[in-house]
Amino acid sequence: MNDYALGIDTGGTFTDGVIYDLTRGRVRGKTKVITTRHNLALAVQRCLDDLLRGEGVEEAVAGSLRMVSLSTTLATNAIVEGQGAEVGLLLIGRPLEREVPTAHVAALEGGCDIKGRVTRPVDLREAGRVVDDLRGKVEAFAVSGYMSIRNPEQELAVRNLVRERTGLPAVCAHQLSGDLGMYERTVTSVLNARLIPLVTRLIDAVRDCLAERRIQAPIMVVKGDGSLISENTARERPVETVLSGPAASMVGATVLSGEADGLVVDIGGTTTDIAAIHRGAPSLNEEGATVGGWLTRVRA
Repeated sequence: MNDYALGIDTGGTFTDGVIYDLTRGRVRGKTKVITTRHNLALAVQRCLDDLLRGEGVEEAVAGSLRMVSLSTTLATNAIVEGQGAEVGLLLIGRPLEREVPTAHVAALEGGCDIKGRVTRPVDLREAGRVVDDLRGKVEAFAVSGYMSIRNPEQELAVRNLVRERTGLPAVCAHQLSGDLGMYERTVTSVLNARLIPLVTRLIDAVRDCLAERRIQAPIMVVKGDGSLISENTARERPVETVLSGPAASMVGATVLSGEADGLVVDIGGTTTDIAAIHRGAPSLNEEGATVGGWLTRVRA
């Protein structure tokens, strides 16, 4: 019996699907349907209907499906188009004089020195008042503290307070980047918080559609560098899926063409992306991808 993988790519215009025969190394089936942005599950369901149509196909594939690979441009498109959740940004220890991707920003006292020693305690009572003021205005929170990569305790304390008082998603900047640059780390955390509801809805749609068909294969999500992360990691760190769609195109083109060197051009309904392949591997931006004018710490 052959082993199979199911690939789903959700873009702003179309949702594409393939069944890949892992044993023989070839595409078994493919389809393209319109992405239903108001209800992503509809597009995923239509995609699966097309792919598994035919007598015995669903039973044969579902019984030996080793993985569902999910890629998407929804995160990239949301940043480029300024969409996604409203985010409350809580800065600890040092204000930022540069623009950030949210209008809901509050500064809290606190912070650490270069060695991670607390120079001023964070006022959790004041933090509570700020969070209460933002309640109803935002759908998620990002917490970024000065030198939190050396000592994250203040970020974690404020994040826990946010979750206890609001029940909303809250992310810490130090968990997304270990680089010293507070500005880029902060921007990455805000974008991550903005994308949580969007990417969660997509993963839930895929999971529900698979469950209806009693398919229990693990869902792996393509990152911006072409590698894979688990669905749980993608729910917590959706910013890692920025440029996921183009990365999947790059990997697929390399495998299917058999070429070790070249350029891969991915023209979508919202963005056009180009990647360079050299000796069978992609050229990566180690400093982080710039998306929609925002420099992130996402390796892509």
